[in-house]
Parts: sequence; structure tokens; C-alpha cells
Amino acid sequence: MVRAASIFQRTNQGDDMDSHTARCGRYLSIACTIVAAALLAAPASAQIAAGKSKFLGNVTGNSVPSNFGTYWNQVTPENATKWGSVEGTQNQMNWSGADAAYNWAQQNGYPFKFHTFIWGSQFPGWLSGLSQTQQRAEIEQWMQLACQRYPNTFAIDVVNEPIKTALPWKAALGGDGATGWDWVITSFQLARQYCPNAKLLINEYGTENDPPVRNTYKTIINLLKTRGLIDGIGIQAHYFNIDNMNRAAVTTMLNDYATLALDVYVSELDIVANNTEAGQAAKYQDVFPGFWEHASVKGVTLWGYIVGSTWRDGTGIVNSNGTERQAMTWLKSYVAGTGPGDTQAPTAPTGLLASSTTASSVSLAWTASTDNVGVTGYQILRAPGASGGTFTQVGTSTSTTFTNSGLTASTTYRFQVRAVDAAGNTSAVSNTVTAATQGGGGDTQAPTAPSNLASTGTTASSVSLGWTASTDNVGVTGYQILRAPGASGGTFTQVGTSTTTTFTNSGLTASTTYRFQVRAVDAAGNTSAVSNTVTVATQTGGGTGGACSITPTTQTQWQTGYVIEPARVTNTSTATINGWTVTFTLPAGHSIVGSWNTVLTVSGQTVTARNVSHNGTLAPNASGTFGFQVSRPNGNTQLPSGYTCASP
Repeated sequence: MVRAASIFQRTNQGDDMDSHTARCGRYLSIACTIVAAALLAAPASAQIAAGKSKFLGNVTGNSVPSNFGTYWNQVTPENATKWGSVEGTQNQMNWSGADAAYNWAQQNGYPFKFHTFIWGSQFPGWLSGLSQTQQRAEIEQWMQLACQRYPNTFAIDVVNEPIKTALPWKAALGGDGATGWDWVITSFQLARQYCPNAKLLINEYGTENDPPVRNTYKTIINLLKTRGLIDGIGIQAHYFNIDNMNRAAVTTMLNDYATLALDVYVSELDIVANNTEAGQAAKYQDVFPGFWEHASVKGVTLWGYIVGSTWRDGTGIVNSNGTERQAMTWLKSYVAGTGPGDTQAPTAPTGLLASSTTASSVSLAWTASTDNVGVTGYQILRAPGASGGTFTQVGTSTSTTFTNSGLTASTTYRFQVRAVDAAGNTSAVSNTVTAATQGGGGDTQAPTAPSNLASTGTTASSVSLGWTASTDNVGVTGYQILRAPGASGGTFTQVGTSTTTTFTNSGLTASTTYRFQVRAVDAAGNTSAVSNTVTVATQTGGGTGGACSITPTTQTQWQTGYVIEPARVTNTSTATINGWTVTFTLPAGHSIVGSWNTVLTVSGQTVTARNVSHNGTLAPNASGTFGFQVSRPNGNTQLPSGYTCASP
């Protein structure tokens, strides 16, 4: 996600940057790399995860907080290693915040992660004015300089948010290409070339509780994995996803990632819950063990911890006066008592057999596994034929039975099962059972396609659909709902199911166009052709017509840019509002280079900011926040003006 800088302000940044450039030039030698460490925190002594098998880290601003080493043993600069922060003006490099974080990590022997090389936000505004060839040269130079300056970097977020944040200059990296993600592959190839000693990671948000997005993410990861380019997976785990999950959901998600056989890093964890101290602590107690105890997770990084200096209000767990909130008190106690976590795998399932078959399905049963803590489920593997081929996972079960449907009649398959526990440890596989589906006498006839698909209603965050029922020779059991982005292009992915002829897809973005299709499924697993396609746009906002106010805060600024965070929208009416629109004017020559928690549109110098799904509904006196970063001409100190807020 886009992050605004923390409260540790950049002071005299332009002067520092120019003098540093004058001394060392753009190609800084390693000998001139780490010369300014005056703002480092005191050496660390008693971190929460000291002696554990995985780290528990946090982010820094342009200096390291004095109590950082009391809690954390891994460092990620929140903004200081983003390209737009380092090189806001071409060829003038500001490494001060990155140096502070790197020096502290080196001094204390803790992992330092560089966040990030390639991202569709908070990149230098001047990059957009270059040719593709020039952009490519600048990208390579950016990576080379970073890894020369910080040779002991533990890991790098090579590409941040490849799915969620469009990259305007991806053509310089090969564009979509034959794989659909050639620009990501090229980014990792360059990072491997210039940074051979660092772990190369990818990072994304929104995959935690959205399986279709997670499947797209896994597709990208597998493209990198087959080429030997990726060393780990970053899942951001922000509050707008995690607050809506429990430990079981976290474990299920991590088990899915574990199938990729790569290390997983929880990269930007924060929790708000119901916006109370007790609620935040309860949610930490619910979901954090799911992350911390999972065998695939090798480290957890929180995205801020000091109240008043985190990117989103309500995520801090240490008050600004140094006192600890309930979540921090619990977190210290919990991690201290966990040891290395559960590393003992369950026993292998036994007695696997095919209990029944049809022309299109095989039903399986087996004897339960045992585990020192507890078995949470089973993974079902299938291979084609009586021999040869590769076993791949085709499903999961929380019981000791499973039916694999949608198979081909008169065809032989082999099956295995393995158990999974709450920590993500997997057992050895069971015995192998060979089973053949019955001849074509079973039901192989697909239902008719649903018809007359139409939108029956929209809000700023949802689309309701209705359609005419399909028919089937045996009987329709349900419908699969598919969605694609925009009015054209993109890929349809399944976003839900329904046993009726209606469905509401919620959690969408305001003022956004989507396309929908529906297909029917029968008891034998046969699926129909898809229905007609309906194109629908969510509303721009809505609610009771209540009033709102906007209070922007300039969090940090330098000669060629600034960050507004938080821009706080407050419901000033007596009724709940379900959407808001903020407008403001940028000074001449200023341009938006990144934004977060909002959908921005720009017309000339007029900017319109609308809510996203998680911050549009505000009770009376409640508030939500967003932020943005702007580039400006060198020495121009003007800021946006003319802010207005409306709730349609």
C-alpha cells in the first residue's frame, strides 16, 4: 500500500541532498556510503522476538525512534527507500533516512529490507517525461546505486503491488508481453543482476481474503519461481483485510501460499478492529498466532507502532508518551512464550480408499491423522492415469472424506492425501489409491446457460445481479458468478456462488466499471456456457446527504515535493454517510505522483478524491483518512488550496 512518511520530518532536505551530491556524486562509492549516522537510536537490547526463529520488525521514518530496539529486531524504511523519496529531482539523491535505518540495522545485526524498487506509486515525477529507453536506463541505475550503497541488505521488495497498483512505465520493462507479466519478470532479472546477495521478494495487498486475487498473485509468483528469480512472498496484511478475518481464515490462506514452497513474509501488518484499545488487542490475540506459528512464515513486520505516527489512525500499539496499549502488552507476553513455534508435522493419513465413483466424480475416505497440537485439514492430491504424471492439489477437506467432481468418464486417476496442522506443517502423503470413473452412462449433460443477466441495483461499493434460471436434465444445483475489470479487457474470475438467481457482489470501488457473467452447475459438476455479459458501474457515493469536512495535514515536504497525510474527512452531519468526495486545487506546476485510500481523478490542476470501499461509511462525527504525494518545481513552496468536501 501507499504509505505516507512517519512524523520524523525531513529538515533542510534539499540542502542536505545537494551537498551530499556535491561531495560524492551520483555514483557513490561504498567507502562514501554510510557516513552520517548521527540520528541512530541507541543500540538494541531486549527485542520482543530475541532468540526466536523468526524476526518481528517494524518501519522507520527518517530516523530510528529511541525505543525501536526495545521491541523490534528487523528494519524496513517506511518511505526512505522509495524511489520518489530518494530521487525526487533527477540525479540528486537523498539517502539520509535510508542510511539511518541501514546503519542501525548493521550496528545491531538485524535484517534490513529495502522497500521498494518498482512500484506504480511514489516514483519520481520526472520519470514520466522520459523515453522508454531512458526510463530503462534510470531503472537499472536506481537498482545498481541502491545495492552498491547497502550491500548487506537482507531482502528487497523488488515489485510492490503488481496487481493492485498500475505501473505507468511498465513498457520500459517489457510491458505485459507473452506471459502477461513480462515487466515483473524483467524487474526481478535486473534485481538479481545488481543485487545477487539479497533475497528477492514480491509484495501485495488484498490477497489475504480474496481468493481470485490470490490466484492471480500465485500465477505471477510461479512465473518467477520457474525462472529461479524469487526467494519469498510478501503479504501486506493490512487492517482492511485482517480485521475481517479470524485465525482459521489466516491459516487457510497461509496453507494456500505454502503450496508454492517459498518463504512467506508478513510485510505490513496493522490492526484497527473496532477502533477501541480492547478491540484491537482482541483481534491481535485472534489472528497474530495464525501468522506467527505458521511454518511458512519466516518473519513479521508491523507497519508502524507509535500512536500518532502511523499511516492510519488506530493502528498504533505504543502511545506517544511511551506507555503501551493492551495489544503491545499481549504481544510481548505471547511472543516471549512461544518458543520457536510448532514445527512437528502430523502423522500421514492411512487407509485411503475410493468409497464410490460416478461418470464424473470419485469419492474418497481415509483414517484421520494425529498431531501434537491438532490437525486443521487435509490436502487432496491427484495424478492422471495408473502411473506417471505429477500429483497436484485438487482440493481440501476438514473431514476425512472428499469428492473430486468434474472428472472425465471412463478415466483412471490416482489420489493421495496429506494432513495440515494449525502451524502449516504438512504430513507425509497417504497411501496411493487408483480409481476409475464410470462409463458415460452417468450425467455428462451440462445445464443450459443462464439468460437475461442484468443489474438490479448498485451502490458505491456493490452491484446486485439477477438472471433467468438455467435448466438441466437432472437439476441445477447452483451458479458461479464471474467478474472482470473495466468495460473491456482483463480476465473473468469467479467472485462468488449462489443457489438462487440473484447475487450481490460487495466490497467494490466507487465510480468503477465492472463486467459480470454467470454460469450454472449441476450435481455432477457439469458447468454451463456463460450467460450474457452485463457491464455495470458502481455509484460515486451516496447516503443520507449528510455534510462532511476535510482537514489536510502536510506531513513532510522537501524542495521538490511533499506528502499530505492524513487528509481527514469527518462526517459533520447527524446521520451516517456512505460516501464522500473531496476536491482541491494544485498550484501550477505541481502534479500527483501517488495516492492511497482514495480514488483520484485529475483535470488540469483540479483534483477530485473519492472514498474507497473501506473508508466511505462514516457515522456522525466519525472520520476516515486518505493521503497523496505531489511533485513540484524546485524551490516552489506552495501547497494545495480550496479544499471542499461533499457527501452526495
